[in-house]
Amino acid sequence: MNEIVDGLQILAPDALPILAELDSRDASVWLMPSFAEAAGPEATARVLGLPWEFVLSETASDDLLKTVDALDSAIESPLVRRRGLVHVIDVPPSNTVLPPRSLPIFLLNGRTGADKAGLAARARRMEMIMELQQRGVRNLVVLGGPDLTLPVELGQLWQDGFQCGLTIVSDDPEARQKITEWRADAGARRVTLLPAPAALLSEALHRRYTERADDRLIIRVRDAQGNRHRVDLSGRDDPEHPLLGNYELLSEAHLEYVTPEGLSSEEINGFFRDPSASWRPYAAQMPWSRDDRARNILTKALRDLDRNGPEASRMFYIRAESGAGATTFIRDLAFGAAMDGYPTLIATQAPFTPSGRGVANFITSCLNGIASAEIGKGLRQYEAPWLIVFDRSQWEGREGDIATFARQITEAGRRICIVFVTDALLPVAIYAEKRLENLCDLSHEISQDAAMDLGRHLNRFLRPLGTARDAHEWQAFFNHSLVGPAAGRSVFWIALAFWLQRQIDLAETVQGWLYEQFRQKVADPVVRRAIVDIAAMSTVRQLLPETLLPRSEDFPTRDKLSDLQSTVGALGVVRQRFDTVSHWAMIHDQLGRFLLTGLFYDAAARDSVGLTEAQNPDHLRLMVLARIASNPMIAHPDLVELAETFATSIFKIDPGQGRSEFALYWREALGALDAMPKAFRMTSRTFLHHGSISRRRIAKDDVMFPITDDERADLLRRATGDIEAALDLEYDPGGEPDLNLYNSLAHAYHDLAEVEARRGMPAEQVAALRAKANKATYSAYRLNPDNSYVLEVYARDRLIGANEDPDGAASVALEVLGIVYGAMQRETAELRRNALSRLADKAFELLLRSAGAVHDTEPSSEGEAIQQALSALGEGITGREGMSLDDFPRANRIDAAARLGHPLLRSNAQAVRLRYILACMDHPKDFALQLELLETLDGNRAILSPQLELELAILMHQRNRHHEASRRFGKLRQLWARGEHYVEVPDRLRWLIDESTGNRRQVRARIASGGDGARLHARVQELQNDRVPFRIAEFDGPQLRPGTSISGLISFGHNGPLLRPLTAG
Repeated sequence: MNEIVDGLQILAPDALPILAELDSRDASVWLMPSFAEAAGPEATARVLGLPWEFVLSETASDDLLKTVDALDSAIESPLVRRRGLVHVIDVPPSNTVLPPRSLPIFLLNGRTGADKAGLAARARRMEMIMELQQRGVRNLVVLGGPDLTLPVELGQLWQDGFQCGLTIVSDDPEARQKITEWRADAGARRVTLLPAPAALLSEALHRRYTERADDRLIIRVRDAQGNRHRVDLSGRDDPEHPLLGNYELLSEAHLEYVTPEGLSSEEINGFFRDPSASWRPYAAQMPWSRDDRARNILTKALRDLDRNGPEASRMFYIRAESGAGATTFIRDLAFGAAMDGYPTLIATQAPFTPSGRGVANFITSCLNGIASAEIGKGLRQYEAPWLIVFDRSQWEGREGDIATFARQITEAGRRICIVFVTDALLPVAIYAEKRLENLCDLSHEISQDAAMDLGRHLNRFLRPLGTARDAHEWQAFFNHSLVGPAAGRSVFWIALAFWLQRQIDLAETVQGWLYEQFRQKVADPVVRRAIVDIAAMSTVRQLLPETLLPRSEDFPTRDKLSDLQSTVGALGVVRQRFDTVSHWAMIHDQLGRFLLTGLFYDAAARDSVGLTEAQNPDHLRLMVLARIASNPMIAHPDLVELAETFATSIFKIDPGQGRSEFALYWREALGALDAMPKAFRMTSRTFLHHGSISRRRIAKDDVMFPITDDERADLLRRATGDIEAALDLEYDPGGEPDLNLYNSLAHAYHDLAEVEARRGMPAEQVAALRAKANKATYSAYRLNPDNSYVLEVYARDRLIGANEDPDGAASVALEVLGIVYGAMQRETAELRRNALSRLADKAFELLLRSAGAVHDTEPSSEGEAIQQALSALGEGITGREGMSLDDFPRANRIDAAARLGHPLLRSNAQAVRLRYILACMDHPKDFALQLELLETLDGNRAILSPQLELELAILMHQRNRHHEASRRFGKLRQLWARGEHYVEVPDRLRWLIDESTGNRRQVRARIASGGDGARLHARVQELQNDRVPFRIAEFDGPQLRPGTSISGLISFGHNGPLLRPLTAG
């Protein structure tokens, strides 16, 4: 029987309230020697091996450590899948880098008696104990044993203001008295005593947890004929770097059918509050079908992948207004695909940066598991396509990176469709990547017929609960305008969720109701500020980590929020926990805006939370976000990515890229960045770089930012200094690469030189600034000569330099045209076409200024030959703005190419490069000429970009020089492994061609031994018996054994040739 005596809750000895916290890894444990001695090493080790957040141990006996080391570490183990591997740590935590999922056991006193003494030992112990505070531990279990002695530091923590749920396990007869005295000294309010013997507690806790910890991962997957099968993929995820810590893989448990009557009122209301909370409403078909066309397009795309392989992989975006039901919509799409047997990953709301390689590795591991299950036995080998779904938060501000993410997966031979949500106002990066396709648009607009149909659909689920709405109520809801003040547009889907839960009526607006709930029901000033902070972070679609909540002097703020859950839940405030990190958020960013707008117009409440100076709702948001950014806790290593987001997104001033939300208050935004903890600011390359980008954008924009040249120069000097400081920092994988920094540094120095020239700086000092710009440009160009941003800066540098060297103007013009037109031929250069075209125009203008009259006679010098060739290219064209080489008359191109082949230019790398581009356009199947030109470039020791290196290797294959090509591809694969390079195979080189017919060349191959389960290799006769990989799933036949002969085609990718079936697209 449980009882409460003087604020101390005493449980029955067999009570185990800790189980729920273990499920979410929301509890930590402090082991005392008395407990370990009473329970014995084996029982103690089993308890320590449960999925705690972390363990503090006062004992480190040899027997205990040996038993801990012997704990099950098999990745198939449910415990290992839940908490990762055990790491025993006897050094300060700051000296240890733990994997994302792990169970650290901190030995407070080291491993030996000698480790207990001395300053270093005390510092190590204190740092380990401070993990309680730094991690924001919510529940702490002290395993006290029969002779209870509480750690001295425990009371000191409470006296310093730390508070958490505290459970003490001890069967000491004097435990109640000892705890009561400790509570009085420490000022602890909530303590629970579990008077269980150590051995009994150890056995019961381990047994009852492991009985319920079987979380096998069984998915539904289709075979070659579309039949569905159940496959167990347990143990396929890396236990220490789990992909499924950031994604859900829809399993059979999620797909089990639920009747409408089978949903409880809690599940239905929970679905309206947070549609990502459970899959059961989707299994009951509760989401209303809004756009069957989108579902049909996605289904067709997955079917195409069935037939055509990774080349048919697709990327779709859904353009959605805030709160318009995008989360429900994408989850319903994901559920439908999983029901059809397409393995489906859906990203959680956890803050993380998606990695294509990580997803590719996970999919490959799962495919190996599917292959070993032998589904569809007797049918052809088959690889089911995967669907990967993202809500808005994962790619916001980084939409341009999604193509790289997809490429990393398809390069591994995996078949995928990606669906992600973006803003109704499309980001610029969406326009830049033409491979992104619009799947559908979601808004708050809905027709009357659709609204009534929605009502009939939802009433099927509401009627069993007695909460169905009549037709006239649905009509009235549709007719009534439920908008916030000055919103000026419908918020139908947000209002619907509150109306169906009977939280608002038709006489009030969502904004008015929401703010009134906040004003009336949240009285505690700390909780008020916490909700304001959560709302502000939600408006920028970020979660607020629990460790950044404002501090409360009595109870922890997180517990106050939890105690008010019935109230804050109505406000749309939810707590989310990912592995061992907890966050708070509002379910819609629009709700955060409503709340902050209401706060701004309530002067008394605004004053009470320290926001008196706010000028308007947006300025108020800026002030709240700046306050959060200045919190010293944001410098913690676990929060670095969030801290960097303040520079890369929240306070970014970049109107050209759609980031002008706080442009009116740019000085305060930059000041907020400068007020962030110095320990973070001066050690983050990303932060320093993006702060510099904002300063440069402000300095460059004369219209939006009418400031003096003196202030522009100050901004640019600060920008160059910060970028150089970033370059001095060591590069960490995944951080800001040197390429981006050098490129921005070149821009900043060019801009600074321009401003200083206007301010009257001496010419030699301006020249010194331009020299620094040129040096940065060349550094970037050496790192990646294929990057269009780098090419733009490099070409601009060359043109500026040519203005000061008229004798070399023709050669520079030729070089710039070769670079620019080569970039414009690339598929991804679409957005940059105008910028690149302007550079081409400047190159032609330079040529015309330097050439004088061009005579059609035998040239006497390289410069004259170049002038004649480029003049022939532009013959008869008056306006070249926006033109690429495709737009020039073909006769002009052929004439120019012939002139570029003049003997005077055969060793001129720039002439050869432009001639190669022209040859590829006008003689696409003349592989002999193309190879000759690239080998000339290679022999002249010109910088051969990775793109040209790739084309050279493929051309060697086309010309039957297969061994040489194979060696070059080997070097290219090493290059890809060392860094990120974007290259693509041109359509003319996609397949091995029979030059005599111009058709794809059929080859014969014999299967070789070896392979990875998804791919095998074959020796291809026409490639001089070179080993070439092929995908098992693409070739018919129940078994493909070594020695079997097969026919096929050869396609080329960035890694080399690939054997494809004769039916390949």
